Amino acid sequence: MVKLLRKILKRLKRNTVSPLSWTSLRNLQPLSTTFGFDRGTPVDRYYIEQFLKANTAHISGSVLEIAESRYSRQFGHGVHTYEVLHMKQEPQVTIVGDLTNPGTLPENRIDCFICTQTFNFIYDFKSAITGAYYLLKPGGVLLATLAGITQLSATDMKQWGDYWRFTTQSAAKAFGEVFGEENIEVSSSGNVLTCTAILQGIVTEELTTAELDFNDPVYPVIITIKAKKRLHGIDQ
Repeated sequence: MVKLLRKILKRLKRNTVSPLSWTSLRNLQPLSTTFGFDRGTPVDRYYIEQFLKANTAHISGSVLEIAESRYSRQFGHGVHTYEVLHMKQEPQVTIVGDLTNPGTLPENRIDCFICTQTFNFIYDFKSAITGAYYLLKPGGVLLATLAGITQLSATDMKQWGDYWRFTTQSAAKAFGEVFGEENIEVSSSGNVLTCTAILQGIVTEELTTAELDFNDPVYPVIITIKAKKRLHGIDQ
């Protein structure tokens, strides 16, 4: 029922927006300052969902997300516990804690941690990576996405900050220092057109699948990381 309502609302929202004119991009103001959420589906969401769809085999057991459990429920299979982490106690939150402070987190509890577009909002992101490692069971998997070439989030800047944009090199070094280089897979998704799209607020519905799926590593909209915790505890 919730998914159906989302689809209906998304369709109504798109129908109220004027069609994109590709000849009108020479402007000093973007079409949307909220990544395109007010117009349809932001481009980075397309890439995030493609990444999670490709890794559904890992989304099982005890699965954790930040603030909600949407992707766990959408892409998970054999999930027996839907965990939600947040710094504040909310009805849906099962773990109140801070990723940068392992002392506030349960150790070796999570089989799969889905952490999308989060580390760029954490100033001490290296400590947050350590916190993610701490949460995972030995053999557990972190599925993370990081912002590449995108807008800044004005809303998040006011709430807690928007600090970082990543490359595949910086992600590989930072996550490799914690998980071990041999235990991570780092990639990127995007191209010059989709980078232009997310900067302007042009949405997925206004691009073709071929345009979205063409990958140029020089123009990453998002960086993806699949990181597996060592089977023999935390031996950093």
